Parts: sequence; C-alpha cells; structure tokens
Amino acid sequence: MEKSTLLASQPIYDREDRIEAVELLYRNDAGESALSVGEYRATSELLFNLCTGVIDQADHYKCDVYINVSADFLLSGAFLPVDPSRVVIELVERITPTPELIRSVHEWHEKGFRFALDDFDFTEAWRPLLDYASVVKVDLSQFTEDVIVHERSRLQGYPVRWLAERVEEEAQRDRFMELGFDLFQGYFMARPKLISGRKLDPAGWQLVRVVSLLYQDEPDFDELTEVLSADPNLSISLIKIVNSPFYRSQATISSIREVIVRLGIDHLRQWSTLIGALNASSTEQARLVLVRASACQALAKRMKNQQIEPSTAFLTGLLSGVDIMMGIEPAMFLQEIKVDEAVQQAITDHQGPLGKLLKLVVDIEQAVALKRGLDRFDYRMLMLYGQSAREVQAQLREIGGPRARS
Repeated sequence: MEKSTLLASQPIYDREDRIEAVELLYRNDAGESALSVGEYRATSELLFNLCTGVIDQADHYKCDVYINVSADFLLSGAFLPVDPSRVVIELVERITPTPELIRSVHEWHEKGFRFALDDFDFTEAWRPLLDYASVVKVDLSQFTEDVIVHERSRLQGYPVRWLAERVEEEAQRDRFMELGFDLFQGYFMARPKLISGRKLDPAGWQLVRVVSLLYQDEPDFDELTEVLSADPNLSISLIKIVNSPFYRSQATISSIREVIVRLGIDHLRQWSTLIGALNASSTEQARLVLVRASACQALAKRMKNQQIEPSTAFLTGLLSGVDIMMGIEPAMFLQEIKVDEAVQQAITDHQGPLGKLLKLVVDIEQAVALKRGLDRFDYRMLMLYGQSAREVQAQLREIGGPRARS
C-alpha cells in the first residue's frame, strides 16, 4: 500500500524552547488547501487521518494537539473521537461568533475540550468566547507591538495563555517573551512538517475498532452495542447468523444487544472478525488470514501444556495477516493499537510459545499453498489446519461473500 499525505504538523514552543504541543494542519496529496476542499470536509478528513492512518512520524501523539475546527463542524453535533485532555480546538478568525456558535462551544467545553482563539483580532464580538478559551493566538504580522500590548492589557482579567504566532526571527521571539507571552509558533522555530502514512479506508478502520473492542479483557457490552449498531452491514449479517442453522431458536431478536448475548463473546469475536475481514479485503485474502487465525486457535486448544489462551491465539493469527488484508506491515500496524506484549513479540519476532505456534501455522499454510514439504509436519497438525479451512469456508458460505471486495 502506497504512502499518502495525511496531514502536517507545526510545533508550538514554550518559554524554555520545549515543544509543548503541535498544531495539525490539513494537507492532501493533491496539494489542496482546507478552504478549497471545504472546511467541514477538511476537519473531518484531518480527524479521520489522525485517528486511522498508520503514521510513519508519530511525534504528534506525544503531546497535546491543536486542531482547526470549522463553525459547521462545531454546530453539526459531530464529535472529536479523541481524548479531550489531549486536544485544543482552534476557533479560526473566519468563524462568526453567533449565539448558536457560542452555545455550541459551551457544550463542547462542558465535555472537557479546551479552545484556542486563532488569529485573535481583539473585537468585541469575540469577547464571549474568551470565557471558554485556554489560549489566545496573536498573529504578529497583523498588528503593531503597541496595539498588541494595549489590547492584551485590556484582557488581563481572563485566565488565558498568550501565543505569538508567525514568529519570523529570534529577536521577535525574545521581545514577546519579555512582554509576557507564554507560547511561540512560527518559521523561526519550525516550519510545518508533512506527515505521511498508509490510509485505512472506512472498512479497514471499522475492523480495527471492532477487533480492539472485542479482544479487551472485559469487553464493554454497551460500547460494543453502539459500534455494531453503527455498522448496518455488520449488524444485518450478525442477525442473519443468529437466525441461521448454527444458532436457530424460537426466540425472536429485537436488538443488537440480544444478538451479542445470543452469540456469546467468543462466537461474536469470530463472526464479527470474519465479516469485517471480508469487508476490508478480498474474499480470498480474508479466507487465508481467517484460516490462519482459526488454526492458531485450534492448535492452542490442543496445546494445553503451553497455557495459551485460544482467543489470544486467534487474535495473533489475525493481526499477523494485516499485510495480506490491508497492505500494512504488521510491525507498523501494531505501533498504532494496544495489544499484549506477548502478541506483539509473537507477530514481529515469533518469540515465546505464542510465536512458535504462529510460526508453525504459517509454515503449514505455506506448505499447503505450495503443495510440497507437507511430510515435515505431524499429520494431526495438517488435519487440524484442514479442519480450520473447512470451517472458515462454511462460515463464508453462511454469511455470503458477495459483500466482500473483488
């Protein structure tokens, strides 16, 4: 999978010349600006790329991030799918502080989000938003020093930090530090840096979300219900599964939560993963990886002396195949999600009992594909792999493969 331009970042420095935060800026491969694609779309794409892109340079994860958000986005009822404690929302100068917008900012503030007033122009219309601001950004190119000093003195009663932006030279930075500014941003310190990586499309991202929730030690059923309900294809498929010959009963299904209860967490993990894998890749790619995962699970059940949790073995086999399904190297993908260290070491280095189990299954997989070297393996292992392949194929027939990509 080719790398794409996901966004750009520009550091924000404190008085000790340390990076305190980074501002994330919209960028795309076509070189279009946020204004040319539309601010609502730019905000949405930036957030999607931030949260779903497998990123090569992840410096922005290590500190707070400033994100430009359009008025339409604030008023839309949408949300930022990130921790409020890590984000400062920039209200850009193009926003009109209407009563509706001020109410919306208040609601976001109540949820824990902080705000920065970008390119602050000191007009009275913006005064109500100072009640919610943590940072005021002043473009040094727009005002004389005297104007900035005068206007800032008028606003001393507000508990905000002052950020000097468009700092072009050292003397300018030093002068505004003397004047009491707290933060500094501009070409003198650092220019915006492009962030590249591999984009996950919505189907791939949905698979990551579902797998991350399902394989928690104690899955949250409320959160699972919400995520599954938001994916019509997955929800309909799961309802179909519950009413299939695998699980058919006389009881009627009236909610996604009932589907979860009926299937149970182990079966829900397998079916949701299978359906998600189909949607995120071709049928054959999904089949190959799911057979690997199922064989790892089946082998773990037989190797009781190794004390490998079968569901962990299944997850290990699944994540080891993200290069096949999504074109992303497993080692890079694992940097972006939280998994047990034993799982990570098994996938990247084939270390530990889990790593040896995975290597055995991958070796069998390759021998079966090449139709040679099969005599190297215990026939019981080959039978186990074959049984896993048949079970996956039966499951694929049950849910129907046409939804999968060609």
